[in-house]
Amino acid sequence: MIDNNFVPEIINDYNTYLDGDKMIGVAASVTLPTLKQKTNTVSGAGINGEIESVSVGQFESMEQEIQFNTLYSSAMDMLSPLSTVNLTLRAAQQVYDKTGGYNFKGLRVVEIGRVKEFEPGKLEKSSTMEAKLKLELAYIKIENDGVTLVEVDKLNGVFVVNGKDIMSAIRSLC
Repeated sequence: MIDNNFVPEIINDYNTYLDGDKMIGVAASVTLPTLKQKTNTVSGAGINGEIESVSVGQFESMEQEIQFNTLYSSAMDMLSPLSTVNLTLRAAQQVYDKTGGYNFKGLRVVEIGRVKEFEPGKLEKSSTMEAKLKLELAYIKIENDGVTLVEVDKLNGVFVVNGKDIMSAIRSLC
């Protein structure tokens, strides 16, 4: 966990893994999916207007786009609708140590889902293809230096924030 002596600065480097195997040729950046909780409009007696109320532990679609420099066989392994895609992103987060120098903290993102869209890209002389896969995620976990920052497992009713199980009270009643 990052403490008060460390100032988070940049992602120094990262790698992408499919089922534990390092993928080469993934584009220079990956934008992580938006985690948008489902809401309902609440109004009625004693409420002056409307309130968007969060349905705790319920999330809208989580989409992840992965871009590839060119098409190759391991990237295409993800296209099968008969299996899930298990991606892991591992990054070295560079932090400035106030006591002097730099330090590095591990950032890990685990995603599980299925391909819902495929763009083969373009062919252009001396250029990348910019091929893209779009995944519909059922699971995401983001860890910083081994501590779970957020975990959403739609199929198993899991929602964890900073190591705290948000769904435990709900599960105990169902």
